[in-house]
Amino acid sequence: MRSPLLDDLGGLDPARHLRAPGHPDDPDLARVLATDRTVPDRYLAPARRSRAGVATGVFAGAVAAVAAGVVVSTTLGGPEAYASWTPTPQVVDPAAAAQDAASCPTAAHAIDEDAAGEGAPITEIPLDPVLAEVRGDYTYVLLSGDGALAECFVTKDGGTQVYSSESVGGTPVPRPGPRELVVAETGTASWSDGPSGEGAVTAAFGRVGDEVEAVTVATADGEQVAASMDDGWFALWAPGEESFSALAQVTYVDGSTEEVPLEVTPAG
Repeated sequence: MRSPLLDDLGGLDPARHLRAPGHPDDPDLARVLATDRTVPDRYLAPARRSRAGVATGVFAGAVAAVAAGVVVSTTLGGPEAYASWTPTPQVVDPAAAAQDAASCPTAAHAIDEDAAGEGAPITEIPLDPVLAEVRGDYTYVLLSGDGALAECFVTKDGGTQVYSSESVGGTPVPRPGPRELVVAETGTASWSDGPSGEGAVTAAFGRVGDEVEAVTVATADGEQVAASMDDGWFALWAPGEESFSALAQVTYVDGSTEEVPLEVTPAG
């Protein structure tokens, strides 16, 4: 079932469903033109440093950090980093989450691979939120579009900062079977590595079948992190680099459980 919150978020941008060419001289897209645009044969994903044995690749998208108000000043990996984070997501206040998500991207940017280089045509792909969750002072939003995915991370711990990453051009994440977990991405999020933030974050997201009731993953220190789930999507994150174990515990609606690998599901 799709939550009313996602419908509220989707209505924030009246032009969300318009797909229009971008402009190569847009300063926000300068980094896109400078990146390696090779897309591996796998699901769409932001660039990450994944565990050994988990495929990773370069994304054809932009990673941006935008600060408003007082910038958080915390030593990377210090004891204060992500102090309000909780292993179980909190009940989401729709109005507050919608306000936070208003800073998230409303479109991904696809580059014409046949005309790469300066002046290459750029097409905007509308994005819609498919999941939103809150842990402490942090709001995480997962967005999906036509051949595109994006993560958006909003922190309000002492100030407001927004981090986002997008990926385009790969194979869309398929709808799983009733008892399946399809992992689109897992590993250290690229947008969490900058010196202005609180340190590295490990995140995982993807899709779940209709008979999946819950998904939990243990951190390196043994803490159980519960995933948020909404309308067939799941997501979870935890402080630290490569914090998650290699297995996820899936609970089904009949009460049975199963451990499955927390690794990117092969395309096809």
